Amino acid sequence: MTTFAARLAHHAAAAPDKIAVVDDGGRVTYEQLARRVGRVAEGLRRNDVGPGATVSSQLRNGIDATALCLAANRLGAVHNPILATAGAHEVARIRADCGSTVFVDGADHDVLDPECETRDSTPAPAEERAPRFLLYTSGSEAAPKGVLHSDSTLLAECAAQAAYHRLGAHDVFVMPSPTAHVSGLLYGILLPLYLGATAVLMARWDAGQFLALVEAERGTFSGGATPFLQGAVDHPDLDRFDVSSLAVFPCGGADVPPDLIRRAIARLGVRTGRGYGSTEFPSITSSAGPDEPDDKRATTDGRPIGANEVRIVDGEIHARGPELFLGYRDPALDAAAFTPDGWLRTGDLGTLDADGYLTVTGRAKDVVIRKGEKISAREIEELLARHPGVREVAVVALADARTGERACACVVPADPALPPTLAELGAHLTDLGVSRRKHPEQVEVVRELPLTASGKVAKSELRARFAPADRHDG
Repeated sequence: MTTFAARLAHHAAAAPDKIAVVDDGGRVTYEQLARRVGRVAEGLRRNDVGPGATVSSQLRNGIDATALCLAANRLGAVHNPILATAGAHEVARIRADCGSTVFVDGADHDVLDPECETRDSTPAPAEERAPRFLLYTSGSEAAPKGVLHSDSTLLAECAAQAAYHRLGAHDVFVMPSPTAHVSGLLYGILLPLYLGATAVLMARWDAGQFLALVEAERGTFSGGATPFLQGAVDHPDLDRFDVSSLAVFPCGGADVPPDLIRRAIARLGVRTGRGYGSTEFPSITSSAGPDEPDDKRATTDGRPIGANEVRIVDGEIHARGPELFLGYRDPALDAAAFTPDGWLRTGDLGTLDADGYLTVTGRAKDVVIRKGEKISAREIEELLARHPGVREVAVVALADARTGERACACVVPADPALPPTLAELGAHLTDLGVSRRKHPEQVEVVRELPLTASGKVAKSELRARFAPADRHDG
């Protein structure tokens, strides 16, 4: 076993002049990155950071965020990046929960001082079960939970991804997802470092800038939530960019419409597919591999990658494998998360077909309980998305005095001047053979769906906006 800091030391010695990281302020080679990491590690030491200490940060994607992550790893500390969208209250709550020693919130922080002299550049020894990364869940459906990973769990993830996608040092990762989120951390920092490849980090998402970076840097790989792939595929000036180098773009983290996968293959010319994972278990399955049938890419969430395993128990997806997290920061949460035989209870509903492909059908808690009957919100969303007047849709449960809960469809119309009505959507579902008990009882037209920083629909915000006291019938 090794550590990510040791991987950096290896690449700095083997390929010192290879470009390691590119951001909107410049670029650094592996040798330059290793030197900067050494200086940042010394800055952390001066702030009483040692093995096991937690370093919290709120930095935009870039060289500084990368250096801080690897400096903490070099010292055997715990890297705790916080999403830039988190407010002061959320930051304070996270810091109180994790007891962080240092909080780095800008390039002018003294631990990032480039004038510090490096005292010792030897990475801390590897410890298989020692926490080295602490990520908080997005909180789209509940309060954020602190998720602990080790070098071992995330190195296993990197090894599985590298083998599955056939990646190497020649690859160039263009990453829009925040490196404080598990997908951005992996695809923007850890996987490129594992391979000795190049990471191109975007400080903020802009589809045009993404396409320009792919062209300028000859990007080969990207990945992330639905809005990123959709923004690139549907960009009005896509044909003006040479994105022929872009080979792979797995998509997950939010509901992925089957048609988006088909359009991405056709318009971007990339190998793509749906995937399933979480902060706790980053990449459980994928359909974006080189040998997957196109219909499986678009309509399933793929098969387990690497040594991962999946089973369905009473409709719920259970998973286990080497990249499974260590446990929660609050150990009281672990009992509900793990089965006695070590499987993760994902809280998601799904099915496995005869070929072993997983299809996620909804959240165990993302249901509408109408007259005591549970209805999957995701199932209804996927059916409503087939209506030509619907561009995007999210179904949320709202309190109802008569039925307990009712299904509210929050719709972004394809044509804002002609939004679909409740009756039209009901007729559409009827034509698809859907029982009336699953029809939404309320429609709200919205300009856009609110998203968390990781690209998931913030359903809690929609529920609050359209709670019964504020009802606006569509």
